[in-house]
Amino acid sequence: MKSLKKSACICLVFLGFLCTLSGQGNRESLTSSSIERNVQNTGISAILVDLNTLYQYLNMNYLYDIDIEKVKENLTKALVASLDDPYSMYISEDDMEEETESLTGLYTGIGIYLTKMDPAFIDWDDESTYMVQVQSPFPGGPADIAGIRARDMISHVDGKPVAQMDADEVSELLRGEEGVPMTLVVHRADSVFEVTLTPEEVAVPSVSSTIIPGTSYGYISIATFTNSTYPLTSSALTDLSAQNMKALIIDLRNNGGGTTNSAYLVANFFLETGDTIVNIEKKDGSVIRMNASDQTRKYDLPVVVLVNEGTASASEILTGALKDNARAVVIGETTFGKGVMQDVLPWDGGAIHFTSARYKTPGGNDINETGITPDITVTPPQMSDEELTDYYDFINEHYEDMVAWIDENPAYSIDNIEAFTALWQDEISFDPYYLRLMIRNQYIVSMNWEDRPITDPVYDIVLAAAVDYLDSL
Repeated sequence: MKSLKKSACICLVFLGFLCTLSGQGNRESLTSSSIERNVQNTGISAILVDLNTLYQYLNMNYLYDIDIEKVKENLTKALVASLDDPYSMYISEDDMEEETESLTGLYTGIGIYLTKMDPAFIDWDDESTYMVQVQSPFPGGPADIAGIRARDMISHVDGKPVAQMDADEVSELLRGEEGVPMTLVVHRADSVFEVTLTPEEVAVPSVSSTIIPGTSYGYISIATFTNSTYPLTSSALTDLSAQNMKALIIDLRNNGGGTTNSAYLVANFFLETGDTIVNIEKKDGSVIRMNASDQTRKYDLPVVVLVNEGTASASEILTGALKDNARAVVIGETTFGKGVMQDVLPWDGGAIHFTSARYKTPGGNDINETGITPDITVTPPQMSDEELTDYYDFINEHYEDMVAWIDENPAYSIDNIEAFTALWQDEISFDPYYLRLMIRNQYIVSMNWEDRPITDPVYDIVLAAAVDYLDSL
């Protein structure tokens, strides 16, 4: 992973703009008197005097009126941007409604969590400073269906370069319009290709669950951690237990994080009272140790956690807690590596998100920018640059063929997926695994939301590895 060295705003996008971060529940208030006292003790007082002098001069001599509210907002943005932190940001009052959509469950967009550097800190030798970096695609969204991956970089949206845009501008651009296709220029390693996506209204269940067909293994997918995640997980565990669940798979792939309190509460289901969930280190050197309590029902059964490069933040806290306490086996790919937390400070009708602490797993591991290594690594087949180009060319050239195939063979079945693969596999250069996923995804997107399968233990090789592991116990 390339380190995010410059100041930035992180924009976690479901629709166009949706912020999901750790530490969301911790809020502090500042009074004017406390600010004045702090100003007197720092060098910023001289800067403020200079700025006031400049303002007074411009106010008397500038031909037009000065919008003082705009001055205030831009100064706030500049201060937060100067923190040189990819996870600190200022959310204006106008954008607060969009941020709140992270908890409502409905949005319109392409379904991507992403980060975008402030254009004031562009380093043209580092593409992560001027492109949009995908943290993870939202499960079931248009980007996920099209094969967009964590760590993909986006340079253009409908022909418009994003380099000089700030997070708000990129957010608005990626919001798009429902039903109107948009084309992204995507950079993946040394490959550059175009992907056309259509924004749509998506229902966002943060928790989905089922018994994996043909097994006694429960499956819970947590898409993001919100205030409703804990009660939804509790309900799912109760339902799965009533179906004689013998083991549990928790799917945190492409879970970009969320409120840390929800992650703590979910971890509490599986840890013994007193077990450490996470160690939080503050600026003053103090350490807050979050331990499991006896306030939650405990589930003493084998647990597997599925992760990938899109597993970040609060989902890494849960993964680290279960892994280091030997309560789960982790399967998949190394996680994203966000080992810092943010507080949310209400400010002038909006909010300031700022990094306030780092955390370490119960075993003392600092995962920031390194991630959590799984116990069992399972990586999907990798495509070369040429194969990747062929893959997206096939999607663009044969989309109507896929639609026609599903019209003629409407049953979502292994037989139909394999038959389509056999029909076209001699004409492709990439691994037929991705051809199977391509038509499988097209079957799924053609279904009503409530009819879409929750799991795929056949073509989802990470899930299949988890089932094989549990079968071996």
